[in-house]
Amino acid sequence: MNPEKSDLHIHSDMSDGRMSVEEIISHASQLRLDTIAITDHFGPCYGCIKANPSTIERRGQFIRDVALQYPRVRVLDGAELDINTDGSMVEVAEDVTPFELVIGSIHQMTNSSLWVSLLGKVTKKYHFDILGHWDGYLTTYRESDGEMAAEILADAGIVVELSSRYPPKDYHFLIAARDAGCKFSLGSDAHWISAIGQLESQLQLAEALELPLAEF
Repeated sequence: MNPEKSDLHIHSDMSDGRMSVEEIISHASQLRLDTIAITDHFGPCYGCIKANPSTIERRGQFIRDVALQYPRVRVLDGAELDINTDGSMVEVAEDVTPFELVIGSIHQMTNSSLWVSLLGKVTKKYHFDILGHWDGYLTTYRESDGEMAAEILADAGIVVELSSRYPPKDYHFLIAARDAGCKFSLGSDAHWISAIGQLESQLQLAEALELPLAEF
């Protein structure tokens, strides 16, 4: 995998995206991306896929079947799961093993004290690979909270996403996460075709701050 030519956060029309799996993979192939992850929403929320084993298996097999037609790009069967305000995570088939990559994301407005508390709680019980759009829903940011969050994520081996849909507003946390030992990923959080792979600014940021990119 070439992490510099990856987009690990894309939504299809199986959840709240606006493009089909084939459109996503075909476009990624045309862009000569190395690796993509189709990370639909699962759970009870509006626009989410029902989180039951049969639905998950059918979707995964469909993604694999379509991907066979585009050998130029590696396609990961992924999921984006909500981190709830009580520190729990959306349950999917009792665990998250059906997926090749899982993004955990907070989608409620929080201050940084609550944010670091939620990360502390969720990482004690659940495993996920990437923290999605880390400050997309932060209303405040304290450096001390960012440093605690960085240590929590590093200890749990969780990668920090550099999102083009939610560009980071405070670089302090990225530096703290880097110094704590975290790695980083590129994700467009694309819901429409034109957003796929549009990660030049995030790659430039990673290079400028010497943020190591993870391989999956």
